Amino acid sequence: MSETREEIARILAGRRGAAGAGGGRERGAGEEPGSPRPSVYQGGAAGSTPRGPEKVGDVLERVLRRRGLARQMEYQKLLEDWPRLVGAGVARVARARSVRDGVLVVEVPSSAWAMELNLRRRQIMARLNAGRSVRIRRVMFVLSAGDEEAGGW
Repeated sequence: MSETREEIARILAGRRGAAGAGGGRERGAGEEPGSPRPSVYQGGAAGSTPRGPEKVGDVLERVLRRRGLARQMEYQKLLEDWPRLVGAGVARVARARSVRDGVLVVEVPSSAWAMELNLRRRQIMARLNAGRSVRIRRVMFVLSAGDEEAGGW
């Protein structure tokens, strides 16, 4: 994770090379140590591009994409949206647990629920994939390990 921080720091500092340690700025001629920064925009300021300042969210998005983490964040959002996408009744008994390489793992309390949701698979997948940049290719229903809240043994 420190590599990601370093990359973000490099982008914000406008440097594409190796990240320098320190992080402090050089003092201009005649500046006293500890004097406040000048209030004038300087071309090499952190988070700037040749076109001007850059939004931190844009920089972060670019870094996440480069590191392959943007897809994982989309999958995580899908897991968080599960109750809204399938409805409260289904969400009470079926819990989306993980997504990997387009395969969603959903925990259910019984084989009857697995069969019922398997019959609704196309409808569930359509809701999961609607308006998303990541696609669910397959939904796997697995039996929970005796979760009494979900109606298991």
